[in-house]
Amino acid sequence: MFCGECGTKSKEENALFCEDCGAAFNIDTNLDSQRNVSSLPSAAHPPSLSTAIPDVLPDGIKGWSWGALLLNWIWAIGNRTWIGLLALIPYVGFGIAIWLGFKGREMAWRNGKWESVEHFNRVQKRWSQWGVGVMIASLVIGVLAAIAIPAYHSYANRAVENNASEEIAAAISGGAGGNGQGMDTGFRKPDNVESGTIDSNAVELPTPLDTVSGKLAKTQMSNGQTAITLNDQVLFNGDDAQWQKPVRVFKLPDQREFILMASSGGRGASCETLFYFLIVDRSGFKFTPEFGSCSAQGAYTQEGSRITLKLPTMGGQSTVVFEGDTVVEDGKAVNLVEGNDPSK
Repeated sequence: MFCGECGTKSKEENALFCEDCGAAFNIDTNLDSQRNVSSLPSAAHPPSLSTAIPDVLPDGIKGWSWGALLLNWIWAIGNRTWIGLLALIPYVGFGIAIWLGFKGREMAWRNGKWESVEHFNRVQKRWSQWGVGVMIASLVIGVLAAIAIPAYHSYANRAVENNASEEIAAAISGGAGGNGQGMDTGFRKPDNVESGTIDSNAVELPTPLDTVSGKLAKTQMSNGQTAITLNDQVLFNGDDAQWQKPVRVFKLPDQREFILMASSGGRGASCETLFYFLIVDRSGFKFTPEFGSCSAQGAYTQEGSRITLKLPTMGGQSTVVFEGDTVVEDGKAVNLVEGNDPSK
């Protein structure tokens, strides 16, 4: 403590009078002076830059981010920008991805610990390169799949069809000779068995077609619609009638005929052809529900009144058995409903 009159420093910290001149010390003034000195900032503890400098982004941070757009939620995890995980939500995610493209770099700068702006830009450039690379790879794979999958389906259908025809021919011939001679496999062609292949695209019976009940024909009606007629009686005049045509006639000993009809067209590439049977005798006709694997090709076997069709499917074949009353497809009876009614 110093004397206010002569400036002499007191040896006692709490002395009331100066030891040299005897002047009384001003206690309040010295206390204020000490407080002012203690309130000054210390050189060892300067004020924080985070409180003195506002939140301003450095140059080179703002901009568009392809990585944030194309990799969105993956980019968000890598850059600790957790709001980007909203890109996983259907419908909303598309908008979030675009928003990340605009604002992702700014959020990544604030959420990460970067050595410098240059370091930040190097990392974000790699994210963008990966995003563009993934997009290009996805497009290439999509184009290749669009070409390869239909080609594979076509190849598989042809292979199944050829195998089915060969199996039927081998069973009928009874051996490798193809005429019942040579190696005996235990199979012999019964007298009432016929077999062959069908192709609704390549084989079309003439119309009008003579049947035991009269002429089966495709007729243009006065209203412009196409109809399938039997002795001029309209059988079918629905939307499918213009695509319907006879493919093969199976004759039975009891004077009945099973006419295999195809409805080829009007369904697009996803389902090329469906079939149904038209049962004709001298008293009239009946018809079955439509059935099939959407393939126009197949193989048939007739054993008396039993007709068996082998139609290729994806990775195998479908077996259809018809004996004049019910169509059984792969062990299940096909019931007539609006969706498989050939008259609709």
